Amino acid sequence: MTQQEMTTQEFLEAIDASMKYFTKGQIVSGTIVQMDNYGALVDIGHKTEAFIPKSEITARKDASINDIISIGANVEGKIIGRNADEDQYIVSLKEGEMEAIWNDLQNKYEISIPVIGKVIKVVKGGLIVDIGVKAFLPGSLIDVNRVTDFAAYVGHESEFIINSIDRAKGSVVLNRRALLEQAIKEDKIIEFAKLAVGQIHKGKVSGTADYGVFVEIGMLAGLIHKTQMGELTPESFTLAQEVEVEIIEIDFEKSRLSLAFRG
Repeated sequence: MTQQEMTTQEFLEAIDASMKYFTKGQIVSGTIVQMDNYGALVDIGHKTEAFIPKSEITARKDASINDIISIGANVEGKIIGRNADEDQYIVSLKEGEMEAIWNDLQNKYEISIPVIGKVIKVVKGGLIVDIGVKAFLPGSLIDVNRVTDFAAYVGHESEFIINSIDRAKGSVVLNRRALLEQAIKEDKIIEFAKLAVGQIHKGKVSGTADYGVFVEIGMLAGLIHKTQMGELTPESFTLAQEVEVEIIEIDFEKSRLSLAFRG
């Protein structure tokens, strides 16, 4: 039977059969065909273009519609409702965007990849950081040193490790201190690799004990045992005193230096 021989009803039924139908929560893709101040129309293969409300285009508060979409652009979103009177699906790009953000954060959490975020405000016990979603950075995990002025971090971008994530509750806890500690550890490894037994270095006394004196050499530290002080004793040294020492032993596994006092 040709199209000319079809009844009007049969023709409409054939068109209807070729249309796609969707369920709430389903991810769909389509092409933007129209935009205005209220939102956009997107062709998703249904007989009526789906509508994307302006509020559902993006979760980014600092972005305009034109920053996110344009006519002819291919987009992916989630069905969040349907206008039965107009047989029109309502689509959210924002929910798809947020789902992609959460998937990315979950993946980075599982394999310990740092995320970049901007500190946006101070709250009780720490900071709120924008990493695509709002995350909490406890005060104890901001730096390797104790932080008292949280406000000094507001407006700054940094890298963080995700300490914990609870997608159901929309909760993310960050850790900046761990990254700083790792960087310090790596720098110390590099500095240790430059050392050799017999080298002479200048350092500062950082502490004393009955058995010897601790000396800082740059970012490294070592011990002058009391047997390596000549006629001096640990009580002969003062904090921050500049001393000259010789490296007599290096324990690379434990990152320890054994030193002898030379002046």
